[in-house]
Amino acid sequence: MKTTQNSNDIFLAQWFEGELSDADLKEIVSKEDYVAFLKIRAGIEVYEKLEQPMDETFASIKTTIQRKSKQKKSSRVIPLFAKIAIAVAASLLLFFSINNFLVPSDITFQSNFGEQKIATLLDNSEVILNANSSISFNESDWKKNRNVSLTGEAFFKVQKGSTFTVKTAVGDVTVLGTQFNVYASKNFFEVVCFQGKVWVKTNHQEFVITSNQSVRNNQGKITQNNLNDLPVSPYWTTGQTSFKSVPLKEVIVSLHNQFNKDFDASKIDTSILFTGSFDNKNLELALASVFEAVNVVYEINGNKIILSK
Repeated sequence: MKTTQNSNDIFLAQWFEGELSDADLKEIVSKEDYVAFLKIRAGIEVYEKLEQPMDETFASIKTTIQRKSKQKKSSRVIPLFAKIAIAVAASLLLFFSINNFLVPSDITFQSNFGEQKIATLLDNSEVILNANSSISFNESDWKKNRNVSLTGEAFFKVQKGSTFTVKTAVGDVTVLGTQFNVYASKNFFEVVCFQGKVWVKTNHQEFVITSNQSVRNNQGKITQNNLNDLPVSPYWTTGQTSFKSVPLKEVIVSLHNQFNKDFDASKIDTSILFTGSFDNKNLELALASVFEAVNVVYEINGNKIILSK
């Protein structure tokens, strides 16, 4: 069916009033007009949800549409509605332009308890998230502001020539064509470089480390270490979580993330250092591997692990 601009105005008014269904409208207007009408309706619905002064303007527009669409369709009504439709379209164009400018388009990847997850950044760098960890970055601002926020632990395989900064609550890591692991919790931060070179900033101190080196911030005490026999990738990516002189408190955090169990550690000293590893899939084996090594008694009580001396 061939439609004119005047008839389109009438159909749009009837559609807003509910006299025409979406299917009916689609049959009598062109595909381009139908898509345009859907965008106008979607824009008005979005605007009604925002607490802005523009709400009153749109309410007035919709009231005018409703009043005019109920009147007899005369040559005087159609031009008036056409002006209203143009005003709506112009307002929506302004709204979406401002909205796209002001609202950041954040992308977030989150792994569950006991799960590893692979994420790909916009430059095709690969990130493997350890259990109960997350990263996020701004898609629209990536070219100007290459920041990746990390909570938990992740292994980064960076594309050569790509550069970005991994930001955590305890420290930042800036990279260029490298592979590295970052662990970040409230009181413990560690960066291990597997390939290439990374720049680390933590507690107002800066370090440049290369492959087989690490920087650690343990409750404000910062050390830089050379590592021997470093594997190709972190042990946790192959089913084992490994530690070297790490506070028992952080080991318990890792157990919680892998097995989604709560721990009562109120009766033990969680500041003692642990060196060893545990299996990521077998809870009983993991608990024995950790707590028998430090002479801590553990009891499984439902979803809680009670620790004692």
